[in-house]
Amino acid sequence: MDIPGEDDPNESGGVLSEKSEYEPEEFDPESLGPDVPSPSDGAYDGDATGLFVKLVIVFNVALLALSLGPMLAYFEGQVDLGVRIFLVGVIAFGYGTFRYVQFERERKSDDGEGETAETTDAPADGAESSDHNG
Repeated sequence: MDIPGEDDPNESGGVLSEKSEYEPEEFDPESLGPDVPSPSDGAYDGDATGLFVKLVIVFNVALLALSLGPMLAYFEGQVDLGVRIFLVGVIAFGYGTFRYVQFERERKSDDGEGETAETTDAPADGAESSDHNG
């Protein structure tokens, strides 16, 4: 029984075995997709990176405690310990959310201070141009 794809000198390989004139001699896997940018050392804000790592740990602890506490209370019957662990998760989740919202507000206020001169001029010009058109 002949299986297609076996090396048979009398049979041609078909269209799929033909090599295109645009195909390189040797395949280079680095040529696939866009180039990956390498960030410079100054591209990261040290405070933001540090806060990110801390919040990842806080939210991981919160997720563990929020899931482990009820399981201990229900499956093992250790209601007191389960409630305590669950409350640790609630507190950790609340703290992580508070710190994230606080960081976002600080970042937006920093961005807003730099753009206040630009944004205050733009609506005034838009208001004057709409008065002239009306």
